[in-house]
Amino acid sequence: MADRAEVLRTKDLTGWTVTDAAGENVGAVSDLLIGRDGRVRYLAVKRGMLSSTALVPVDELEWGDGAMRLVRWTSEHVRRLPAYDADRPLSGALLAEMERAHPRYYADPPLWDAPGPTDEDRVVPLREAKAFRLPKDAPNPKGWEVFGADNERVGTVEGLLVDPRMMKVRYLDVDVADDLYLLKEDRHVVVPLEAVELRERGSDVWIRGLPAREVAALPAYTGGALDPLVQERVTRAFAGHVDEARAPVLDERGPAAEEPAA
Repeated sequence: MADRAEVLRTKDLTGWTVTDAAGENVGAVSDLLIGRDGRVRYLAVKRGMLSSTALVPVDELEWGDGAMRLVRWTSEHVRRLPAYDADRPLSGALLAEMERAHPRYYADPPLWDAPGPTDEDRVVPLREAKAFRLPKDAPNPKGWEVFGADNERVGTVEGLLVDPRMMKVRYLDVDVADDLYLLKEDRHVVVPLEAVELRERGSDVWIRGLPAREVAALPAYTGGALDPLVQERVTRAFAGHVDEARAPVLDERGPAAEEPAA
């Protein structure tokens, strides 16, 4: 029997299977990324044969013999991470954007244990709210162009997020223009309804207080129930720029959740 290696080479790890705590396959190790301090920072994990690669912090992995297991993350969490482009150096600016856009995954120190959404306090996409509908005469901003306070284009409205308990529209889901951020992903952010002006004539949304690049620098919204960590940072960013008295009225109690056709 061959001796078991106690010190591994990079090529020894390439191809190791990565699973989550439930045993679901996440992908395979394709590379190791080492900081200038000599410490292994991330493992690049290829998410399937035809899928992209994501960076997983080394502290989130349990090393086995020929395989690795995620300690706390699930395969769904890894699917939500931005794609890693091996042809681009992980510069200070790129690392800073990773922490800013995905604080629960890439913050230093880690913020994974920050409270997540609960059943009592959930903000969800409109289609997931079971007892909420928009008034028939309410403007439907889906697809509208979004502009920052500096008159620069931010992106387009993808949808609405609502608080089913309060029966209120809370945020716009904004699909951010690719030239406003560095990571390789389909970046979405949420903007409080109280911080925007809807202009129906031009089908435009104008954000008060934050220029386009600051809006793009908000933490990323990756779908489903809104992460309270993201919500807290968005609230902090818009402090002093929200005006509930001027918020567009888009909420109404109703028997079913429905988003009007664009």
